[in-house]
Amino acid sequence: MRTVIITIPFLLFFACGPECKNENAIASTPVSIEVERLEAAFFSQDSPEGIENLLEEYREFSRLFLDSDQYPTDSILAAKIFRLIQNPSIDTLYNEAVSEYSDFDPIREDLEMAIGKMTTLFPETRVPKIQTTVSGLYKDLFISDSLILIGLDFFIGPKATYKPLEIPGYVLKRYNKEHLSSIVVKFLAGNQVYKGKSSSLLSEMVDFGKTYYLASRLVPCTQDSVWLGYTSRDMEVIDENEAVIWANLLENEVLYETNHITKRRFLGERPNVYEISQECPGRIGAWVGWRIVESYMKNNEVSIEELLADTDNEKIFRLSGYKPQSR
Repeated sequence: MRTVIITIPFLLFFACGPECKNENAIASTPVSIEVERLEAAFFSQDSPEGIENLLEEYREFSRLFLDSDQYPTDSILAAKIFRLIQNPSIDTLYNEAVSEYSDFDPIREDLEMAIGKMTTLFPETRVPKIQTTVSGLYKDLFISDSLILIGLDFFIGPKATYKPLEIPGYVLKRYNKEHLSSIVVKFLAGNQVYKGKSSSLLSEMVDFGKTYYLASRLVPCTQDSVWLGYTSRDMEVIDENEAVIWANLLENEVLYETNHITKRRFLGERPNVYEISQECPGRIGAWVGWRIVESYMKNNEVSIEELLADTDNEKIFRLSGYKPQSR
């Protein structure tokens, strides 16, 4: 199982829309996720010694999120954290994060739904613990199969007084409460996809499409725009111009391209895919990959498990019958 520290998520994904048409596509096994709000514990300490005790108590969190192994002793890290929480700027971050996430239940419930459905599909799935904190914009997320660590101060949203400077604005717009659970679910879903045996753009598009297909059924009532991180205008553009987008990929003969620069143009984080249109949103190849997978699953009797395990993505494309029509 992969483990990751996410600083800039590669992409978000979509779901079925408000009608929840895929709500019963996967039966759900009831699960309960434990949530520990560590920000209150750390910010209530009145001495470095208190911080040091917490570093010991939450050893895995300290190591994976605070990089405690990089310090000769916990006392050095504890002193640094104690100085940090005395800073008025950090106090502002803390108050805004706690206010924004005073009710964490909607996020927990989304993740319990996703994990419950994953448990049905993959019985070996573990139920992770969630720990939240305010890190002074040090890290945003750490995700493994057993532990999800969240720096809430990254996800305050557009009203935050302080924002992470290293994250481009077109990515930062997804760093909010509305998108948080979808970011986590996308990664968990992606862990179940066997990478395609080809390194072509088409194959990687289908890999993303598989991830989105699964994710959209793990939390089926999430809006498409939230999964994709697109605006309502972006959604109008891609829905109305799907055939144009596809024709551009065909005419420029990029589907079987293996060059990393070319692939990044259509799958990487960009404000727009200018090669197609000034209005075409970034990561458009991932959305097309989802459309291909949706078409494949509609036209073939294949289970979700079989889809995720199939590494012949070019075969999936051939059997999908994907051919969008002009509107």
